[in-house]
Amino acid sequence: MKNIFKIIKVTFLGGIMFLAPFIVLMIILEKGYHIIQKVTLPLVSYLPRVHVLGIALQEIVGIIIIAFVCLIAGLASRTAGAKKLIRKIEDGILSFVPGYSFMKGINENIMGIESNDNLKVVLVPTDAGWQFAFLMEQIDDNNFTVFVPDAPNPWSGSVCFVEKKNIKEIGITQKQALMCIRKLGYGSKDLLKNKL
Repeated sequence: MKNIFKIIKVTFLGGIMFLAPFIVLMIILEKGYHIIQKVTLPLVSYLPRVHVLGIALQEIVGIIIIAFVCLIAGLASRTAGAKKLIRKIEDGILSFVPGYSFMKGINENIMGIESNDNLKVVLVPTDAGWQFAFLMEQIDDNNFTVFVPDAPNPWSGSVCFVEKKNIKEIGITQKQALMCIRKLGYGSKDLLKNKL
């Protein structure tokens, strides 16, 4: 009975962690839309009151401006200065948010954004056998920090310090490992064939 409640709790918390970025994004877009609407009202008041597919001209102009601002912000984020600023914010503030770096790396990988911070997927020994882990950093020539995710919720898990001899490199992507973890190991037959 305890196991059922634990699975429900972990799944519920995983759902919250999965939905949180979308909710924050929706709030930001909604606030931005209302600000843009106030700016566009004087501009479109001189234009005829036209509706396209039930959407007023003011709303269409607002959506176009938000898309344009997002495009400009995306282009600006690729500059060296913006990357340096983002790195400072992440190192100074966001690094204190539990799991931020891990979730950022995973989400970038899932969305197909290339990152220099891709976490290598490895296997580490446990009492029950080999388990997926993400190689976080190298401590010295012989020791590494790894994050061992739980199943089915990979957002929680354990941080372990493992000797190099106990790390088995398997050459799969974060996305493949996460999918296998969420499916409680289903698909590992093909994923780990000739790698154990």
